[in-house]
Amino acid sequence: MTRWDYSTDVLVVGSGGGGMTAALLTKDLGNETLLIEKGAYYGGSTALSGGAIWIPNNHLMKRMGLQDSPDEGLRYLKVITQGKVPEDRLQAYIDKGAEMVGYLERNSHAVFDVVPGYPDYYPGVEGSKQGGGRTIEPRPFYVRPLKEHLKTLRDHNAEGMVFGKVMIGAYETHLMMGSSLRARIKAAQVFGAYLLNPLRCIAKKDTRRTLGNSLIGRLRLSMAEKDIPLWLNTSAKKIIVANGRVTGLEVEKQGSLIRIQTKKGIILAAGGFEKNQAMREKYQQSPVSEEWSMGCLENTGDAIRMGLDVGAAVSLMDDAWWMPTTIGPGTLMPWIIKDSWWESMAKDENVILPWFVLVDRSLPGTIIVNSRGRRFTNEAGPYIEVVNAQYANHNNVCSAIPAYMIADRQYKRKYPFGSSLPGMPMKKYLDCGYLIKAGSIKELAEKCDINPMGLEEEVEKFNRYAETGKDLDFRKGDSAIDRYYSDSTVKPNPCLGPIKKPPFYAVKLYPGDLGTKGGLNTDRFARVLREDGSPIEGLYATGNCSSSVMGHTYPGAGGTIGPSMVFGYIAAQHAANLFM
Repeated sequence: MTRWDYSTDVLVVGSGGGGMTAALLTKDLGNETLLIEKGAYYGGSTALSGGAIWIPNNHLMKRMGLQDSPDEGLRYLKVITQGKVPEDRLQAYIDKGAEMVGYLERNSHAVFDVVPGYPDYYPGVEGSKQGGGRTIEPRPFYVRPLKEHLKTLRDHNAEGMVFGKVMIGAYETHLMMGSSLRARIKAAQVFGAYLLNPLRCIAKKDTRRTLGNSLIGRLRLSMAEKDIPLWLNTSAKKIIVANGRVTGLEVEKQGSLIRIQTKKGIILAAGGFEKNQAMREKYQQSPVSEEWSMGCLENTGDAIRMGLDVGAAVSLMDDAWWMPTTIGPGTLMPWIIKDSWWESMAKDENVILPWFVLVDRSLPGTIIVNSRGRRFTNEAGPYIEVVNAQYANHNNVCSAIPAYMIADRQYKRKYPFGSSLPGMPMKKYLDCGYLIKAGSIKELAEKCDINPMGLEEEVEKFNRYAETGKDLDFRKGDSAIDRYYSDSTVKPNPCLGPIKKPPFYAVKLYPGDLGTKGGLNTDRFARVLREDGSPIEGLYATGNCSSSVMGHTYPGAGGTIGPSMVFGYIAAQHAANLFM
């Protein structure tokens, strides 16, 4: 008979958005819960993320007069997932998504706003919303109410904090893009609010948090007020099964093994395996590297391994939430903040850190090329598609890993380029080789080991497209999603600008990701399934340790965190026997 050191109704593993949502609902349904976190900071990849969630037919759309329906959301998901996800799982996501948002707004500190104009990633597909509304983001959160819990909130990655200090939201970023008067006014408002905040003089970081930090901060405050315990530095080791049902979990806490009894179930919300190089090489195509991933450092596939040990099936293990990234030494971090989780790495030139490339690709005056100097994709398209095209080109045409993003002096003076900001000194970026600079396109090609004639021809052709406003090769700028982070002052196409003014610049682009998306197979109740499709009683999974409900695709901004929170919500309901 197992000796238990601790007992609870529902044990939640992982402190991201999915885990916290599950813990909050479990407590509100009258069950005791404990949330454990492997790391020294809570928040997981959600805290590092944009914090948006993609929820069709949410109540915020209705308030803004935006039309949607469960039917349209389901049609859209069925088309983009191409029959590779059971329809009942898609239906569960549609049915419970809006309900989950409503629950959090009524019963926690979570408050969301529609990100105006942010379209679905495939705006031409049946059931999509070109005008946006399905992507909602957490409202900015002033974190003082967290009190002692603030010091263990996982800070956002440096790129989510301008100069490592000032946080801006998704819609604020959209408004600040470009060189319009509106963009400059918005930037002045954001930085002015920071400068006028008296706490900035004593706080190490901005007390106004946005993005995933806002979402996690709000959920953590709600947990604290509901007296839900959160154990940090606690690693899940082994699922305990008795008579065919999960009954507990063996964990390591501060060097000691502890057995936790679970009367109603375990909800795994522990992230993927993006930081486990051995697993990536086993399941994913080559080349692949944990160093290119923006995911949480603690995400080494523990939940997936434990699930496999008790007979779970897995799928989509070859896939990830792909995002083009650049990599450079830790010393390129724009600001070193004492006590931030990345402080020590930011001081070490031997540590390689990734930087995601989101807005640069849509702004006018950049192209991405392979070793032949040729473009191979619509640079401004959904980031998952850019990386898929990079792999396809690398495997079937010529070397494209790394690919190179190219720009000129005019672009570099106005817009961000990788981790280098416009108007800022470039010496350290050039000295370490992160940025490559040349006086001509030919010289730039030679420095990058790119075919010079190919690159010269490609740049010349692209410049013609910039003049006409029509990209005849990849239709860059034609789609609403292409234009979301573009410069509206540039005509005739806000995503196309010439590459003419020397010096010219290049930065290497790698097939990075926000996290892996393959994991434990689950059903519409978030129950973990065996190979024969039968559920493992008492075991649930959500987020990136489960096989994604989105299949091989990405419906829109928030398509990662949305499913994690929705199926965490569903798992808590099922553990409470609400579906029986």
